Amino acid sequence: MANLRDLRKRRKGAANTKKITRTMELVSSAKLKRAQDAATASRPYAEGLQGLVAELSAASGGVSHPLLQRRAVKKVLILLATSDRGLCGAYNANLVNTAMKRRVEHQAAGRQVEFITLAKKATGTLAYNGIKVQASYSGIIGATRYAQVEPIADDAIFRFLSQEYDQIEVVYSRFISAARQAPEALVLLPAGGTTAAKTTGPRPDYEFIPEPEELLASLIPQTVKTALFSALLQTTAGEHAARRAAMKNASDAASDMVKSISSAYNRGRQGKITQEIAEITGAVEAMA
Repeated sequence: MANLRDLRKRRKGAANTKKITRTMELVSSAKLKRAQDAATASRPYAEGLQGLVAELSAASGGVSHPLLQRRAVKKVLILLATSDRGLCGAYNANLVNTAMKRRVEHQAAGRQVEFITLAKKATGTLAYNGIKVQASYSGIIGATRYAQVEPIADDAIFRFLSQEYDQIEVVYSRFISAARQAPEALVLLPAGGTTAAKTTGPRPDYEFIPEPEELLASLIPQTVKTALFSALLQTTAGEHAARRAAMKNASDAASDMVKSISSAYNRGRQGKITQEIAEITGAVEAMA
């Protein structure tokens, strides 16, 4: 059994660790509330805008737009969103694994796959696996702002219009609840790649002002930017939720360790006291 001094040091270390993890849990809880509100507010708007564009495209009498163009997919770009920091359990690993699965699926179909990373953990993991990235960003996930996302979306639109890539998708964490986040791949370009116009029930008769070409030219790029912004907001909320859960588990584990070490310390202290009493009693009897 370790001596009492070592047990005291270990108990103090575990208690200090618990203070740190508990503080991080509280910080993540505070950040989660704001991030969750932003994520849940953005998703219906982004999905509604995608559905509206799909309906308008179907009702516009065959009007086409370059961002709606579907062509033979030979080259795919994946935007990989993770967190910049760790200490959030398997959150980042699940996102990277999802991106790797998408890569394998595309390669099995004979497509070339390249990556743009949107956080440090994604960049580091891909570099560790020997995968070269076309561009990398940081400082976006955790406190996502539209001004940060818009240039990335503009770059993706430019790469698609220049036919550098035939399909562009983002791997992100879909925020379902504070206790559940699901890694997901969303096709950004061509626009409407995961959204179809409603084909059942009566369809509204649209009157276009301005003309459909002008209207779609404004709406479709905005749809792409909004979809990416919503995806990254959900990834931010998922990061805070995952870190809060991880820190709570760490705090609980530290509490259990403190209790275990305290129990061992008390048994050792009791045994030492018993031994000292026995030695004193033996000395008294020897002197009698």
